[in-house]
Amino acid sequence: MKINVLHWAGLALLSAAMLAFTSCSTPNSGGSRTLKQTEMDVSWPMTRFRNAVAAGAVTSGEQEQVNSAYASFEAAYREALQKANDNRNAPAPDNVKTLATKVIAAVESIPF
Repeated sequence: MKINVLHWAGLALLSAAMLAFTSCSTPNSGGSRTLKQTEMDVSWPMTRFRNAVAAGAVTSGEQEQVNSAYASFEAAYREALQKANDNRNAPAPDNVKTLATKVIAAVESIPF
């Protein structure tokens, strides 16, 4: 029983740390973000979102909203990556950073 409590406490602490890190590293938080950094900014919230979908904690409307935002981001990201000759260390264009921010905001708007 104590192991389970410690396990859940550790997971809660890790989740809080990840959320704080994600909140501090949003794509438009200043400085020049690379394509790789912007992709990573979106990756954590999307993993959280997919886990919530798998747990049944997300409505179909919320899924549609996030999936639509993510599809727009992914298309812009792929186009930017292609223009950068597959160099993920190239600066992310403003439209990619803006769409990343929209994905993150869409995920964070879901109360799960």
